[in-house]
Amino acid sequence: MSAATTAHKDPKLPPPLDLPEGPEWVAALKLFDAHTAETLVAAARTLYPHDGLPERVYRRTVAHFDAMASKAPGAAQAFAEFVDLVDGALPLIFRELSEGYRVQVLKGLEASTAFRLVQRSCVRFLYDDVEVWQAFGYEGASVHLGGYVNRGFNDLDWLPDPPPGV
Repeated sequence: MSAATTAHKDPKLPPPLDLPEGPEWVAALKLFDAHTAETLVAAARTLYPHDGLPERVYRRTVAHFDAMASKAPGAAQAFAEFVDLVDGALPLIFRELSEGYRVQVLKGLEASTAFRLVQRSCVRFLYDDVEVWQAFGYEGASVHLGGYVNRGFNDLDWLPDPPPGV
């Protein structure tokens, strides 16, 4: 993952969530308790494992889930159902399972509405995080910076040069 890239989000969009580090991050949530929040973090990291991403990006993803659940009782119920399903699948709670068992539990729930909400919401919020963009080398929005052409359109130094005459 590239740390040299500076990612930009359109300044018209809200800034990234600012959560405290450590276990205090749960206090910033409106609806989820610590168990629910940490279970959802474990599920997000299991669904989309990126060793180079810090825990805080997964926590911000779950903070977005919390905001969704605070506004939509149906979403809140689905997140609660998801936690109940993953925790009840094996004798240990989901967070305490090895990655292999967590994957097994999630595969068993793929057809459920609760799983689909968590999986699709992870895609929406995890990959819309500027810190994730930066880690992956994606520069993000460019209109407010003059567009891509003015920002090094031909800076793809990792591609081979095209053959002559192309």
